Amino acid sequence: MKKYVLLISLLFSGVSHASVENLPDRLDAVRSELLNSEPLATYDFRQLQSRFPNPLLLPSSLLPQSASYPLKSLKRLYSNAVSCKGPWPVSPLVTHPVVFTRAICNNTVLPKGWFVRSGYIHPGGGSYAFRYLEKHPSSSDVLNGYLHIQERELAPTNTILGRLQRMSSEEIQVYIVGAEAFISNGELWIRNGNEYRVYDQPTWAFAINKFDINFTRLNQTDFCLVKSGNICWQEEDTSHLTFYLLVGLLVANVALLIGWGAYRFRIRRRAMQERMLVLQILTHELRTPIASLGMTVEGFRRNFDALPESLYDEFRRLTEDSRRLRQLAEASKDYLQANQQELSVQHVESFNEWIEYLSESYDVSLQLSEDRAVNVNIYWLGTCIDNLLSNAQKYGAAPITLTSSFKDGKLVVRVEDKGQLGAKDWARLRKPFVSEKGLGLGLTIVESMIRRMGGRMKLVGPPTTFILEIPCESNSASG
Repeated sequence: MKKYVLLISLLFSGVSHASVENLPDRLDAVRSELLNSEPLATYDFRQLQSRFPNPLLLPSSLLPQSASYPLKSLKRLYSNAVSCKGPWPVSPLVTHPVVFTRAICNNTVLPKGWFVRSGYIHPGGGSYAFRYLEKHPSSSDVLNGYLHIQERELAPTNTILGRLQRMSSEEIQVYIVGAEAFISNGELWIRNGNEYRVYDQPTWAFAINKFDINFTRLNQTDFCLVKSGNICWQEEDTSHLTFYLLVGLLVANVALLIGWGAYRFRIRRRAMQERMLVLQILTHELRTPIASLGMTVEGFRRNFDALPESLYDEFRRLTEDSRRLRQLAEASKDYLQANQQELSVQHVESFNEWIEYLSESYDVSLQLSEDRAVNVNIYWLGTCIDNLLSNAQKYGAAPITLTSSFKDGKLVVRVEDKGQLGAKDWARLRKPFVSEKGLGLGLTIVESMIRRMGGRMKLVGPPTTFILEIPCESNSASG
């Protein structure tokens, strides 16, 4: 597949560039186009170098020059400058700073040529001329040319001084080395021999667009095939092949994502169907031993009088467990029905008495509304409430409160403990076969059965509160 994509890419790129010159040829064409155009300004580079020496251009010249002088001599010279008294440093490296400091202290006039011989820049940063003019402001006309460009009054943008003053450190560097081309403040500088020609943006933009190239500012960390000064030249891609390839890759990724999601859904659905099948098989297989157990219990019941009195309690528990197993098997048959119909209901004469009986084995506080007769599925609603009370006692925090009320023909049951679960945890807890301290499968069954009874279940909190809403006075709960 990769070979085919590469072949198609080469074919398209070959067709789109077969009649177009390469990038160096296009740059030569742009250069010729600009040199034949009228520039904003033309400067003789040699004259500029004479007029603006490099030390008076570099931003680093405004900083202390401690690396160029002995530190011990500089410290002594600083003390001399404050007190204007010797002894003076004798190192030949600080000859010019010593002469300048003594001239300032003695109010001596320095000739213009001295500022050239001194190298222009003071050890403390900035030009000698700037510090000298603080003491002799009348010499400003003579010494203005020896000031650093940033120490001079800001010049208009259409002058060479104004352009140099507004250049960044990077632009100053490429100007000093005499780059063939560089960009500064939206103006393109092109060198032609010993001349620099400056073009405004409309002029150079028209030229580069004409030959389908563009540029970005050079970044030292990025790869650049053709660079000049602070410019990285690039070809303008007119084939749109990259765009089409990106769109194709995006569509392919979306299709793969959708396919993967559908596959995962099918796998999970199949796993759930397999688990439900296992449950159906187990329920079916249990019916036979449960029926056999029922017959055994019935045999004992017929001969109850012959049983020793010490076995009466064991027989009662056996009878109750047999009844519960039989009821569980019948109820499970309803739960595992493929058509998922709503569950049948039974009439409960006193809901409050039923709840009190159901919660006898738990340490729970009951807050029940007025007593009513209700029509509910006794087994599954009882199992759901029992499951919530069991979870609250095992995994929650005391105290536990069960509250009941009736609203709009619905029975509302709230089971609350002082745990920290809330609505945000419900999506995780309701996943089947995913347990949170043992809650997973039980809560899945509870929610499923409440939904089968035509109601709904939700979790709010903290504190942890499970709310069941079940129809109890209409046909919506009947099957």
